[in-house]
Amino acid sequence: MNNPLPFCPACGRRQFGRRCEKSWQCGACGFLLYLNPGAAVAAIIKYQRDILFAVRAHDPQAGKLDLPGGFVDNHETAEQALQRELVEELGLQDVAAQYMASFPNTYPYAGVDYQTVDLIYVVELSERPDLQAADDVVAIRWVAIDAIPFEEIAFDSIRNALRYYTTSDFH
Repeated sequence: MNNPLPFCPACGRRQFGRRCEKSWQCGACGFLLYLNPGAAVAAIIKYQRDILFAVRAHDPQAGKLDLPGGFVDNHETAEQALQRELVEELGLQDVAAQYMASFPNTYPYAGVDYQTVDLIYVVELSERPDLQAADDVVAIRWVAIDAIPFEEIAFDSIRNALRYYTTSDFH
């Protein structure tokens, strides 16, 4: 990540530089800033042999496939964030979700590369619900598990999660 700020937030001097991979420090006053990964959640929603994909409405990667989900808000658990995102993006409420694994990701937005850790959950549905794309999802698409178009997926973390899922005991 490039220098997140041109000036030290404590003293205002231009002596603010990288200390290590995750921190920056002011050479004048010693102020230390840590930037750790942000948390995000996503759901592999499965009905029989199909996986539900969300088509991204906005950049980064508008028009590409993604899993439903999003960032964890302040004062929110990952589980709460997942339930909130599924309601916002699909209208899907109160689903049982099982944690699968986490994957690191880089999320480029407005010229900044944000580091995230994406927490992936699995939701197995007993019936196929009537879902409507909303919020930052422009469309939804059901895809057979053995026909996942990995080249159309927006982020490395989601590709890696789906590869893990398709080769594990989760499906």
